[in-house]
Amino acid sequence: MPLLSILSSPEQRRLNTPKRFTAEERSLYFTPAHDLKQTLASIRKTHLRLGFLLQLGYFRAHGKFFPVNDFYAADIRFAARMLGIRNIDLTQYVGGAVTRHRRQILQVCNWSPCDDDALAVLTTRACQCVKNQQHPKDIILILIDECWKRQIEVPSAFTLTEIVTDAFNAHEHELINDLKAALTRAHRQNLRGLMRAGAGGGKQHWRLTGLKKISQSLRPRDISESERVMAYFRSLYDQFAPIYRTIGLNDKATAYYADWARKASHRQLVSFASEEKSFLYVLAFVKHQYFQRQDALIDILVKSVTATKNAADAEVAKSDAAVKAERDLAIQALSKAHKSSEQFKNAVLAIIGLTDATPSEKYYKIEELALEFERSDDLDEKAINRLEDDLSRAARNLAYFDALQSRSRKLQSRVAAIMKSVHFDPASRNKPLLSAIDHFQETNGVVGANPPLTFLTPQERRAVFDDVGQFRGSLYKCLLFFHTAQSIKSGALNLVFSYRYRALDDYLIDRLKWRSERASILKATGLAEFENGQRVLDGLKETIERTYKTVNERYLSGDNVWMSQDAANRCRVRTPRTDFNEHSAIAASLGAGGYVPVLQVMSEADRITNFTSCFRHFSNKNAKLKHGPVLFIAGVIAKGCNIGVGKMAKISVGLKEHVLRNAVAWHFDLDNLRAANRRIVEAINALSLANGYLSSPPHVHSSSDGRKISVAPDCLHANYSYKYFGKEKGVTLYSFIDERQSLFHSQVFSASDREAPYVIDGLMENRILEGQIHSTDTHGYTEQIFAVSHLMKVAFAPRLKNIAQQRIYAFSARSTYKKKGYPLLPSRTIRWKLILEHWDDILRFVASINTQHASASQLFKRLSSYARDHPLYQALKEFGRLIKTQFILSYFDDVELRQRIQKQLNRVELSNKFSKAVYFDNDQTFQDASLENQEITAACKLIIQNAVILWNYLYLSEQIALTKTREDKKALISDVIRGSVITWRHVNFRGEYDFSPAASKGRQFDLPAIKTLNINAISA
Repeated sequence: MPLLSILSSPEQRRLNTPKRFTAEERSLYFTPAHDLKQTLASIRKTHLRLGFLLQLGYFRAHGKFFPVNDFYAADIRFAARMLGIRNIDLTQYVGGAVTRHRRQILQVCNWSPCDDDALAVLTTRACQCVKNQQHPKDIILILIDECWKRQIEVPSAFTLTEIVTDAFNAHEHELINDLKAALTRAHRQNLRGLMRAGAGGGKQHWRLTGLKKISQSLRPRDISESERVMAYFRSLYDQFAPIYRTIGLNDKATAYYADWARKASHRQLVSFASEEKSFLYVLAFVKHQYFQRQDALIDILVKSVTATKNAADAEVAKSDAAVKAERDLAIQALSKAHKSSEQFKNAVLAIIGLTDATPSEKYYKIEELALEFERSDDLDEKAINRLEDDLSRAARNLAYFDALQSRSRKLQSRVAAIMKSVHFDPASRNKPLLSAIDHFQETNGVVGANPPLTFLTPQERRAVFDDVGQFRGSLYKCLLFFHTAQSIKSGALNLVFSYRYRALDDYLIDRLKWRSERASILKATGLAEFENGQRVLDGLKETIERTYKTVNERYLSGDNVWMSQDAANRCRVRTPRTDFNEHSAIAASLGAGGYVPVLQVMSEADRITNFTSCFRHFSNKNAKLKHGPVLFIAGVIAKGCNIGVGKMAKISVGLKEHVLRNAVAWHFDLDNLRAANRRIVEAINALSLANGYLSSPPHVHSSSDGRKISVAPDCLHANYSYKYFGKEKGVTLYSFIDERQSLFHSQVFSASDREAPYVIDGLMENRILEGQIHSTDTHGYTEQIFAVSHLMKVAFAPRLKNIAQQRIYAFSARSTYKKKGYPLLPSRTIRWKLILEHWDDILRFVASINTQHASASQLFKRLSSYARDHPLYQALKEFGRLIKTQFILSYFDDVELRQRIQKQLNRVELSNKFSKAVYFDNDQTFQDASLENQEITAACKLIIQNAVILWNYLYLSEQIALTKTREDKKALISDVIRGSVITWRHVNFRGEYDFSPAASKGRQFDLPAIKTLNINAISA
């Protein structure tokens, strides 16, 4: 079979030839270590000695060897000077000497040659990646990374391509053979029926096309239809269950094949040479839809239950307010009744004491008095009876249960069918609830008068029977739905066929694999230094105790003038203003040249970074028609500015709508968009001017913050919030930025979700991690985030609200520090035994994140949803308290740290304003309900923002480079560094877009001048 077309010719050249070193890199790679000097001295002939050193230097930089003809003259001269060789002649450095030196270098560096054993290791790794349907180019990068980790000589581009091609072919061959063995005649007939072309003219689609989109509506009629479709996919899944067990498609491969099928037309689906391959895509589509639709129905159930509970709570609150006046009157009546009885007694005694009245007159007067009091007491008694009734009902919380029962039918119309059809995991912890759900499903929702009650609380059990002992079935069903939703959220009830609601352990590295490969996994994920939990805690104990001493003594000695104590002896801290100024001279300088069309900004960014080359076709194997950069730039602007693909084609010159739609459909996925964004971010990070913003290089300070965006259509993960959306609903767009002001990640999630679980996701995308500092506001903080970020070697530094009220901890008792007169005291000692008891689980949790076995947000949400007594939750939180304590102590003592945090959070807030300016059309609301499409839109917006930031840097760098005197250069650099390059008023995002070849050509920067600019040397 022919090799896959994976790497372009320039990419192959980059892999097969050495890079051109800078002067610093030559010094780094060609300066021999002390132990190698003796080896070099033992080589007598100068050309052999020089050849050895050159091969060694290239190997240290690339992990591989290159032909002598590829050695650069500048490198040869440098190595010759290092060895004191004047007459350079490498023409005789050939044959056996070269091969012998390579073996020596591998031995000296403790690396293995790329022999059959090494190729077997790389092939196994490639097969693992292929099972997840990762892109071939990504697999090649993974294999190169694997070589460095295992210290294996990196093979050639041709060999790597062979390995990946063979892995894809072998995996496909295995799948097809397994399918052939598992498919029965009935299976084949049914699959052919599903693949049948649909009716209608134009582009033909296959039968399941109409079921590709999952409804987000909460209307009962739409929910009923969603449940009906899910039941249909469940019947298909059950029918093909033996096949799924045989072929063993994992989640990632299932999603890949299913997404391909979702994008494909009927012609594409049936065009494969093998019918079984077409069946594979259809089977993956069925499984993917079944899992996704179960998750969507659970979302509907949870959302409907929450809405019902909120409505019942609101009714009870309103009712309480309405009857409060009546209760007050009843209490007054009770008091009046007591007073009235005294008045009646005194009046009767007064009548009896009359001396001038006859007995008959006294009798009639007493009778008249009694009738008068009887009329008054009748009103009072009714009020008192109402009070007694209300108090009795309140004691049993009947008002709340009555409110639930009155809404039960409405809730049933939404979720009863869901409860009947969703397949819950029989291994779930909440067995009493599982029994009640089984009964509900077996009776088709007709629960009868004696259903399972053990899952209810004692109060609820009393409430489901009325005053005469009659069973309240409607209330029972409502409470069943409530407990189901709560148990799903808490992890006590899980699903089997789901992506988002399985048991926590399903998202972690397999326990058996962890036990057998623990050491290698820890090494591969950078966790080897944390393997011994006791040693980690001992180190933290020493650090924290030293920090307690330093911080408190600096305050007591008066060295920390920004710290103080209030009347309650709580420590407080002030932070002086930073020099951050978003309204600097930068905007005026950039705007001096007039408005720049966004198309020109994007085109120049692509010319410099070639980010459009990251838009790979969704198909992993087959080479497809390649679109030009203009189409991808048009698609990014259409999505990122919220214009829409159709409208973009209509208001533009040089675009055809169907071509643009095809390019977006097959090339715009999150992996491609994030790779394109990384390409621009890397270009920004390479600029000298951008690195001038770093506070303490090479360490990078980053931050993240959320922005609320409304969603126009029905959307299950969108939530109502009057504060942010008025009467509409929306989501959170969470963005990450570093000191160089490059936006390296964004994510979309429910507006009701806390931001903290998504912090680690962004840090994983950044791929810098070690030595990084990351800040958020209070919404991005939890103690678990402190724990995980520490194990990822990231310093988490949030800005905490009311930091004086935060609890801190220590290994020693509070009294130990109090005796020393310290103002900053621990709340209690840390439970270090709990941490050690579950240290292995903590490492497994973090390793699952580092290996991307599951996303951090997915793991955190599943973990935090569990009951708070979950041992891993408690242990992770306890360990995080130690890291939080170390941070808070440093925060109180280090004014520069506080200023850096404030400054970095100002940058992310400014980037949110920038986000609004870019995402200007359609009232700045998401026009698509799909989370995937919302994230694609957000990623396109991020690319535009970074393209503008890159353009700004290039413009300012060129201005500095072309400034004549050193003093003027220094003054200009100083002005730039005090401000922010996040400015956009000089960019025209609106208007007619001209994508014709001539129109897209704009200003081109003087790249040689920019690349040679060194602001550190100028500022020195």
